[in-house]
Amino acid sequence: MLRLSRLTDYATAALGWMAERPERIVSAADIAQALHLEGSTVAKVLKSLVQAGVVESFRGATGGYRLSRPPRRSIWSPSSRRSKVRWA
Repeated sequence: MLRLSRLTDYATAALGWMAERPERIVSAADIAQALHLEGSTVAKVLKSLVQAGVVESFRGATGGYRLSRPPRRSIWSPSSRRSKVRWA
């Protein structure tokens, strides 16, 4: 059985949530509220995703985060998540 860390699970959930809003720049607080997580935990996850180049960050009053590539080109697109891939 594949075991993922809790932070990996949170990162996957955050990326999926962001993929459903590809045109929006979302705040860490928005993600935390939607996923019922602590803001500091989401900030930690997003920092790692930015460093990995998966997510872009924007500073300022209207800043936030968005996926670095459109979801149609990544595994986080809604159609990819609905695929019938079975994980052993």
